[in-house]
Amino acid sequence: MDFAEKLKKIRKNKNVSQIELSEKIGISPNHFSRLETGKYMPSIPVLVKIAQALEVTIDYLVNGMDEDIPEIQIKNKSLLEKVKLIDNLDEEDQRAIIRIIDSMLTKTKMKSLLEETTS
Repeated sequence: MDFAEKLKKIRKNKNVSQIELSEKIGISPNHFSRLETGKYMPSIPVLVKIAQALEVTIDYLVNGMDEDIPEIQIKNKSLLEKVKLIDNLDEEDQRAIIRIIDSMLTKTKMKSLLEETTS
């Protein structure tokens, strides 16, 4: 799937019109239409804005590198809000939180394995 097809597919999956997205990224609807039909390729700054607006990576838009990664749906609203807030932290704080989560998950896995072997 080329860039134009992927752009259109993602936009439609997100239920966003061409006009809404073009306004959000700061280009004319006509120019956006040309991007989506493959007549033009976006500049790097526009590509960055498109990826941010559609909440996908630039790599996915250009190369499809994370195409096989399933979309994660978090049903717990409180947890979803916390994940969004974590995403806004600086990289060092994100790494610290990930280390904590990893240690808790490891502890849970170890406990489960011990319970299985003692049963």
